[in-house]
Amino acid sequence: MKSVWRYRGFVVAGAVLTLAGCVTKKAPVEQVSVAPEAPRPIVCSPAEAGSQLVGTWQSNTRPRGVAGDFRALIVLGADGSMAYDTQLKVGKRIRPGLREAGCWQVADGVITLQTIKSNGELIDMDDPIYQNRYRIEKTEPSRLTLRELRSGGQSITARRMQPGYRLPY
Repeated sequence: MKSVWRYRGFVVAGAVLTLAGCVTKKAPVEQVSVAPEAPRPIVCSPAEAGSQLVGTWQSNTRPRGVAGDFRALIVLGADGSMAYDTQLKVGKRIRPGLREAGCWQVADGVITLQTIKSNGELIDMDDPIYQNRYRIEKTEPSRLTLRELRSGGQSITARRMQPGYRLPY
């Protein structure tokens, strides 16, 4: 009988020690909040004075492998800013597209469109998908012809639209 009481004593003592370990106060853990890195400030370089590229340009193309008409509206500002809206029209349906904003510049006959925001969200500036480059083939007061800078790049002809023009929705 004494061994049973002794065994119960060990069980009770173990339970008390376990419970005592649960109720002891632990020192508060200091949490260090890490602020996210601030995005790099982007400043667009102004276009050359009198640049014929400044304005609102709209193009309609049929890209290879896409069933439908691709519409793009590019607004190139004199301050180097750029807005780019797209739509895809398949039959009578117009699919929602992208609304991008960023900067543009011209060097050696190549126009570079650098997206900074896509659909209102800041993008990863290191992702090459957000930089589009085109060779300027022809510039006229009402027409602009570009060619994508990639193997088999498509030719794009855009016409000048009035300021404030928007793609139809």
